[in-house]
Amino acid sequence: MAAALCGLWVIEGRLLSRGAWYSGQAGVGGGGHHAHLVVWVAGLLVAACVLPWAQLATRAVAAVTVSWSATGYLLTAGEHLPVWGLTESAALLVLLGLTAWRAPVRAAVPLGIALAAGVLAAPVRDADVLSTTVVAYALVVAGVTALGLCLRYRDAERARAVAAAREAERLELAGELHDFVAHHVAAMTLMAKATGSLTEDARVAASLRDIQEAGDEAMTSARRLLRVLHQDHPHRRPLPGPDRLTELVEEFRRTSPGAPDVTLRVDPGLDAGRAPELAASVHRIVGEALSNVAKHSPDTSDVRVTLRGADGRLFVSVRNGGRRGAPHARRAPEESGGLGLVGLTERADAIGGSLTAGPVPGGGWEVLAVLPVRR
Repeated sequence: MAAALCGLWVIEGRLLSRGAWYSGQAGVGGGGHHAHLVVWVAGLLVAACVLPWAQLATRAVAAVTVSWSATGYLLTAGEHLPVWGLTESAALLVLLGLTAWRAPVRAAVPLGIALAAGVLAAPVRDADVLSTTVVAYALVVAGVTALGLCLRYRDAERARAVAAAREAERLELAGELHDFVAHHVAAMTLMAKATGSLTEDARVAASLRDIQEAGDEAMTSARRLLRVLHQDHPHRRPLPGPDRLTELVEEFRRTSPGAPDVTLRVDPGLDAGRAPELAASVHRIVGEALSNVAKHSPDTSDVRVTLRGADGRLFVSVRNGGRRGAPHARRAPEESGGLGLVGLTERADAIGGSLTAGPVPGGGWEVLAVLPVRR
């Protein structure tokens, strides 16, 4: 953008120096050359405000000041020449779009009005300006403003969607944490109570009672905190068990319009002793990955779901081939605004693992999670 403005400024300067835009015309005192210099320098200064040398609001204020000063000088001095300053107007439009898109709301409104007025004031420098020209400038200003506002709305929606996805995932993780920890803490308190009833040592019995009370308090606090976290989500879904992977795959096979070849491969004995938080994470990762395949590659040729263990880690892979007859044509989830992988990455991180997603050699897409196995 800066290079385009620089090129426009050079071309404009060459045309102005040859008198192409005001041949034989001059204002009061023959000041056409002064008008040329004012417009040309103003164009350079306003174009420089497009560069990120300061905050956007600061650059917009500087551009408005230069533009309005140039217009005021030309009108006051009577330099009514058909020298509007294309570089200046183009730079003001760029700043207007950026302001409507990225500037804080409090600054965007006044700065947007000032920038738009600066663009619309440029044709007024010509005493013989046509009303259609002003209308055309107004339409361009409206279009640039609308584009900036659309980009602002898109970014805001994306930010809200990402925040909602992360909040939902964190709430779900909080509920799962309660479910997983509750069993173990309850078992600890029961064992402490049972052991306390068997011991004859008063100090040991007192310590066991303290352990039991601490466990009960921890469970009460956890339930209270969970109720607060889920006050807006009273109907949390129950946690899926590890046996539902086959159901996920079968459901995907039934509902896929392209009838892909779907396979599920699980290392023998891998389910035995799997921690509940790991089983829930595997279920969620596989389910979301299959959903992504259904959304972004509905006519894929094959899908392979693989679970294998090695070196104390569980590798969960969901890999699909390319489209039938076009192995490399698949749109990535991030290109369409997909947000499920954001929560899955956080879920994998929360239990000490990692998750990646991307294209694979030979065409297709793979979601790969590496999770620690705790027995």
